[in-house]
Amino acid sequence: MNRLLTAADIVSASPKPGPATTGTLGLASGGVEPLHRHALLRTSNADVLRDLAGRRLGAERVDFRNAERFEAVVNLIELETIGLAYGTTTCDMVSDHRPADFIRVQMALKGRAVSCVGGEATDVNEHQFAVAAAGIPWQMACQGGHQRLTLRLDPQALRRRLTALVGVQPRADFAIDPAIPAAEPQARSLLRLLDFLATQLNTQDSAFPAAVYRELEDAVHVAFLCASRHRFHDMLVDPAPLPEFGLVKRLEDYIEAHWREPITIERLAREAGVSARSIFRLFERVRGYSPIAFAKSVRLRRAHEMLRSGDPAVTVATAAAACNFANAGHFARYYRATFGELPSTTIARAARS
Repeated sequence: MNRLLTAADIVSASPKPGPATTGTLGLASGGVEPLHRHALLRTSNADVLRDLAGRRLGAERVDFRNAERFEAVVNLIELETIGLAYGTTTCDMVSDHRPADFIRVQMALKGRAVSCVGGEATDVNEHQFAVAAAGIPWQMACQGGHQRLTLRLDPQALRRRLTALVGVQPRADFAIDPAIPAAEPQARSLLRLLDFLATQLNTQDSAFPAAVYRELEDAVHVAFLCASRHRFHDMLVDPAPLPEFGLVKRLEDYIEAHWREPITIERLAREAGVSARSIFRLFERVRGYSPIAFAKSVRLRRAHEMLRSGDPAVTVATAAAACNFANAGHFARYYRATFGELPSTTIARAARS
């Protein structure tokens, strides 16, 4: 049985040693509230939060302490295989949650909390993330002022990514550890990726191209699998025999033919007939870059062709979107690094000629 958490758990939980990492990223700095464009709740009424938590967040019980000046914020966006949420309350909060059909990864942006799954309590603070498995009741106790980012992961999609990476079909439960040390490079990479995604979702005026969403979700799953501890973790790290070098050219031809579509791990592994881990290692050895980097170079080349066409309907923004670049500013930077000039310069020269 799960141990019942109380607000005292927040006080008694001891932080783990190590350098602080989460507060250095844009998610918790600059005065910009994460995912504010996807507000689910902003209230000064504790009962309103209880009602929402019961209807949308799977909570069976929500208790508060020191709630005289109560304020709460919940922002949430759900993509196809992941969800991203931001939450904070001004007072201490304890909640019991029903089993969910997704994996939760809790990351503290400020303050501390405790997550309890299967009777095992895990700190959520600047030194570590907490993982709650799907299909199991869980509890959370949050310190007043605690700010957290919650990543939701579709377990079936995660298993598909893992199968593509290691070439082995995992069982439904592949024993993910409840804690991820935040200072480890893979955990920092996961947080930087979520920082990028949350920033784009906060500032993007129009929707990403569908292929961009698919590839970002794919990248989040892979980053989580590399950051977390589970029985297949060593297979992601240890080297394996490489397939034949001719496979690189075949996959490059495949990417050239499908550059407008999402280039995902499953597609590459299915096309190659080997694990994605072997594909990435082979590309690195033969070409010195990843297949994803190659796909980006193909899309930049296609954008270059569009901008040189002289078509008055082509703008920097339309070329970026057509070639699956989510951010026009990042597209311009990649373009300049590749072709030695800004995309606007290419358009102007094409118009003159």
